[in-house]
Amino acid sequence: MTTQIPAAAPPSAGGSTGLQRSRLSRWTGPRTPAQLRRIGVVLTLAGLVTAVISLVGGTSRVGAIDDAGHRDASLAQAAGEIYRALADADAMATSGYVSSGQEPPAIRTRYDADITLAGRRLAEASRLITPDDPAAKPLDTMITGLPAYTGLIETARTYNRQGLPLGQSYLSQASSQMRTELLPAAQSLRHSEVSALNADYQRASALPVAVVVFGLALLLIALDFSRKEFRRTRRRLNVGVAAAIVAVASGLLWWVAATVSADTALADANEAGNAATALDEAGTLVLQARSNESLVLVARSGGSASDDGFTDQIDRLLADGGPLAVAADNGVDVADIRTATATWVEAHKNLRAADDEGRYADAVQAAVGTDTAGSGSAFTALDKAVRDAGDTARARLSAATGDARDATTLLGFGPAVLFALAAVGFAIGIARRVEEYR
Repeated sequence: MTTQIPAAAPPSAGGSTGLQRSRLSRWTGPRTPAQLRRIGVVLTLAGLVTAVISLVGGTSRVGAIDDAGHRDASLAQAAGEIYRALADADAMATSGYVSSGQEPPAIRTRYDADITLAGRRLAEASRLITPDDPAAKPLDTMITGLPAYTGLIETARTYNRQGLPLGQSYLSQASSQMRTELLPAAQSLRHSEVSALNADYQRASALPVAVVVFGLALLLIALDFSRKEFRRTRRRLNVGVAAAIVAVASGLLWWVAATVSADTALADANEAGNAATALDEAGTLVLQARSNESLVLVARSGGSASDDGFTDQIDRLLADGGPLAVAADNGVDVADIRTATATWVEAHKNLRAADDEGRYADAVQAAVGTDTAGSGSAFTALDKAVRDAGDTARARLSAATGDARDATTLLGFGPAVLFALAAVGFAIGIARRVEEYR
């Protein structure tokens, strides 16, 4: 007789539902293990979110400082050098013309160096500035206008060496082009690049609100959890959770230290940049005043009316809110520059008096000679004082930007790694606590 083994009954629907409820209760139930699991998920996710926010914020800040220290700083410096070189070239061209054909070699050498520097910096800027950049238009103006200017100057020199008065017309036309076309374009380029540099400073010094909010919230939740667990169980601290708390606190402290140090350096860099820009403007005003002084001599027309250009440039230089005042407000000692300006103004008055009295040769000698009491020597001293102050400001700007870069070393990844490790610590520490209830 064959015995048949009855088939096993299929699992009932009620048994399957019960299993699902059991699994769900592990996370949603009121018991301690379920509560611990929920807290573990919250802390772990919060740690990972904070890590991502820190990574984004840190890399953005480091990128802004890199832009400030490299591309935008290079463009701002190039724009300033172009501005100064063009103004200096015009001052040298007009000064050389006063010598009536015998242009001093030193003046010609300086003019050539200015034109070479301006051309080199224009080429560098053209490689960094895209066609849709607002700075592209003034850059194109200078690239196309500079050869026309130098052509006019060379024509003026040719006629001047031949003793023909026609050269004066070409010189005046070239100087007018410099004042009305090239220098305004250079100033526009400089303002555009300085604005971009300032935007980098603002982006780099922005308060990391999201990192602070998420990091502090994570730290407070973790501390509150640890405190309640300790009071409820009277047991030593969970190693994983404690390590995670230390990691979160370290990440926040890293951000605080880096932000304070970088912001201090960036504030100094911004101040130095403002000073350098103001001194560039001061130097250009001095050079334009020198050009006007020479043009008046070339025209052999004395009188205060023809000297208004010189007076206007000096008034703008010394005015309240002018470039020297701005430089002083940004930490530059301008006392020597003001003293040198007063000395040049007095020497210029003597030059104009000689020209007005018909002593043209004496006026020319005062303009281009080496007499320490002459206008030429006084201008050289003032020009050097402004250049030295500008060089000091630019060196200070470079050092401050370097300090900001050093302060944010590894900021893009360091705190993010700590927050990510904290998430791992929360997950492991709370998981081990849950296992104790099995």
